[in-house]
Amino acid sequence: MNRRTVLLSMSALLVCGVAAGGYAYHNHHKYKHVATHEAGMMYRSGWCEPEVMSELVERWQIRSVVNLCRPGEMGEARWQGERDAVTNAGAKLLELDMPLTVDPADPLLQTHMDAIADPDNYPMLVHCQHGVTRTAKFIAMYDIVMRGHTAEQSLDAQPLFGRDQQNVHVTAFAKQFEDAHKSLYPRVSHADLDVLRDAH
Repeated sequence: MNRRTVLLSMSALLVCGVAAGGYAYHNHHKYKHVATHEAGMMYRSGWCEPEVMSELVERWQIRSVVNLCRPGEMGEARWQGERDAVTNAGAKLLELDMPLTVDPADPLLQTHMDAIADPDNYPMLVHCQHGVTRTAKFIAMYDIVMRGHTAEQSLDAQPLFGRDQQNVHVTAFAKQFEDAHKSLYPRVSHADLDVLRDAH
């Protein structure tokens, strides 16, 4: 094999590698932290562009999308884009700012629990800006109350997205929520969703 052939082969491999890397990078950001938590029931992501959100709603037959960001956090134009995308795809959007507290008795969490306890909201897709900390808190609430899991089981099952461990605030919240949820939400039970799980 002559020098020219070797150089052409190496150039072709380099171009292919760059193209593959660019495609992977694009998809990583396009589908930011998208993951299935419980098939047919609970899905998660970071903030996605409207066309991606529409695609996810249709792919998983999502009935409700829960946005945990602070009002206006990503700019009003992006909020409106998500509202339009979710509605046009046939789902409803629940805008539920997730408080930064580790206190499970925070009254603001009642609306989150109401959303989790409503069978009509499933399958559900939950997200915050990055799909990491606030989303992990919401999913821990879901796992503990609606699946009967411990805080440890819930957090162990959640992806770390490149980190070594869960955020310390998420861990503290999940453990305190596990201890307090029965007294805080005595009427909510994982049996409320059994009919949906049986259908899957």
